[in-house]
Amino acid sequence: MNFHLVDWFIMIAYLAGSVFAGISARKYVEDMEGYYVAGRRVKVALGSATLIATEIGIVTFMYFGQLGFMTGFSCFVLGIIGFLGYMVIGKTGFVVSGLRKLKVVTIPEFYEMRYNKKVRWLGGVLLFLGGVLNMGIFLRFDGIFLSEAMGLGEQARTIVMIVMLLIVISYTILGGMFSVVITDFIQFTVLTLGMLLATIFVLARVNLHSLAQTVVKVYGNAGVNPVLNPQFGWTFILWMLIGSVAISALNQPAVSKSFASESPEVGRKVFFYTGLTLAGRYMIPMLWGIAALAVYGPKIDSLAAMPRLLGNVVPSGLLGLMVAGMLAASMSTYSAYLLAWSTVAARDVIAPLLKNQLSDNENVMLTRIIAGLIGLFMLVFGLFYQIPSTAFQYLAITGAMYAAGAFACVTAGLYWKKANVIGAYSGLALGALSPVTFLVFSLFKDKLPGSLTFLTDVNITGFLSFLLAVGGMIIGSVLTQRRNPPVVLKSLMDNQEEGV
Repeated sequence: MNFHLVDWFIMIAYLAGSVFAGISARKYVEDMEGYYVAGRRVKVALGSATLIATEIGIVTFMYFGQLGFMTGFSCFVLGIIGFLGYMVIGKTGFVVSGLRKLKVVTIPEFYEMRYNKKVRWLGGVLLFLGGVLNMGIFLRFDGIFLSEAMGLGEQARTIVMIVMLLIVISYTILGGMFSVVITDFIQFTVLTLGMLLATIFVLARVNLHSLAQTVVKVYGNAGVNPVLNPQFGWTFILWMLIGSVAISALNQPAVSKSFASESPEVGRKVFFYTGLTLAGRYMIPMLWGIAALAVYGPKIDSLAAMPRLLGNVVPSGLLGLMVAGMLAASMSTYSAYLLAWSTVAARDVIAPLLKNQLSDNENVMLTRIIAGLIGLFMLVFGLFYQIPSTAFQYLAITGAMYAAGAFACVTAGLYWKKANVIGAYSGLALGALSPVTFLVFSLFKDKLPGSLTFLTDVNITGFLSFLLAVGGMIIGSVLTQRRNPPVVLKSLMDNQEEGV
């Protein structure tokens, strides 16, 4: 391994600077809106940089690297699909512009505007549970990356996880969205340089021709054609085509950057400019994974292969900068996700159950406490839980747990006048049904009768989640129009037009 004293110095200096910048942002937090959405002052350039930084962390490098190692070039289809999803949102403002006009802080707030308080609570519970389960594996994968890239060994993973958690929680809890935005801009710069350097040294070790030969030799046509790859297929592609738009537009950590923008138009542009870089950000770590396959062969641990390769090919000094870039990416992701899920829990799950409304200071304090508890859960969950599929597919199915129902409820709520409260209940519940079924049944896969094994196929259950959610919304709304007339949203939109 090439991680030496100079690399430690670079990494520690960077971490200290990031924590200082993040905690310093506390002075900009004037009120609750400042804590949650940075006072809605974020412009296009800063918003794009912070969203890019949020959307790729060490865990992202890990699961895309694992996919490249396990599926070859066929996983590149995800970069294309992701790019298309962001372009749809960025060009049309689909969902995000409407939510920004309403000045919501969280997605479940829209449920109360369009449906009722109980729908908001149910949507908040599903959003929080799905989001926290989604985030549960982050620390574990970061521990694997850092221990392999830095040559610390498996025994150091728990210590690495604890240190990372303490650093991120410290400035996220204190500074809120201002800390996230300020540190994300710094981290975006370091991340870009780190990815560039790492790719140069990886390709110096193994060229593109060798990569192509390795993929064809190990995986054959399945290594270049996603339809033929057993990890993917048509069901997976259809699921991802829908999910790329739904999760991108309704993932609370990402869409919160649109909520923090100074106008709906800025929020739309943030998604557009972020989308221009998305395919590359997906495909670069996939390429690293393919390179690890070429260097080490298919028998090595698919998760450890890519970071081990980086630790061996990037020279000392530059390795410290690269690891700092990876840490930068991960810290951006953690901070945004911790703030997003703790905000949902405080405002949409706990606050509606209380008799008296919380003050701004009480809301912020509750959010900080929940963020700390989520961090503790991540540590325990990451140490003991064994994911039932690849890391990417686990993240996609836990994301579908809330995104499928949210896609049905928000899209219908904004664009379909007949959407009503029964449709919202049906959409949320049915959207979560198949992902929950997959997560539970995967624990007992060997004991299931043959007729139910399809429910342990992550691609089938992921696609079903969106199909059931949309079906529940449409059928539930159409059948109950008389008893449950829809709320007219236009008046709400008009009331929010001034000062957007």
